[in-house]
Amino acid sequence: MIHLIFLCARRPDVDRHEFLRYWHDVHAPLAAGLPGVRRYVQSTVRPVPGQAAHYDTVDEIWVDDIAALDALLHSVKYVRSALGGAGNLVDPGPCVRLHTTDHVVHAGASIARDESLPKRMTFFKRKSNLGREEMLRYWRGTHGPLAASVPGLRRYVQSATLPAAYEQGESRFDGAAQIWFEDDAALQAAVCSPRFRESVKPDEANFVDTDAAVTLSIEEEHRIVWPQAA
Repeated sequence: MIHLIFLCARRPDVDRHEFLRYWHDVHAPLAAGLPGVRRYVQSTVRPVPGQAAHYDTVDEIWVDDIAALDALLHSVKYVRSALGGAGNLVDPGPCVRLHTTDHVVHAGASIARDESLPKRMTFFKRKSNLGREEMLRYWRGTHGPLAASVPGLRRYVQSATLPAAYEQGESRFDGAAQIWFEDDAALQAAVCSPRFRESVKPDEANFVDTDAAVTLSIEEEHRIVWPQAA
């Protein structure tokens, strides 16, 4: 299955609450109605006090395969949607679209459609001396199990950018790490734990360009299309 991830930001002159109302009430039905969508999750980026907010929302769409992805991206509905760049509240400059496949490191308990869970998403670029395949082997074989050992996580998924994304040059990001927690207390305990600070975080430097990484605090809250078995 192909997993599309959209990082979106509002225009500088647009109020955040206005933007989120549009995103939830107007944009969500458009995205959910795109052809071939198997799952659609809409998340809000939590503002961090004292830090500039580069993104406001994250949209995630799953389709069956490359053919379904191609059909979606060339559909009239997609071109007219904000995901296609036509939203009049969206700032297209910082927005990012990734085409990925998921590798589940820690499945955890199933996430229900109506659950609202805190999540960390880290978008990263590999170190300049590593090829994509070498990076992928380290991420999955070494760093993944290490990160999965952090106490209190609910689910951990690695979303790697598809090889086709590199046909026109380097992709902005090579992938995204996604870790869910039961609640904010569990998230804070995990990132403050010795395991995370002394082992997991330092290990990122072995395969990630840490200066280019973007970590977001996410609130998953709108699962518009969500299979019963997911």
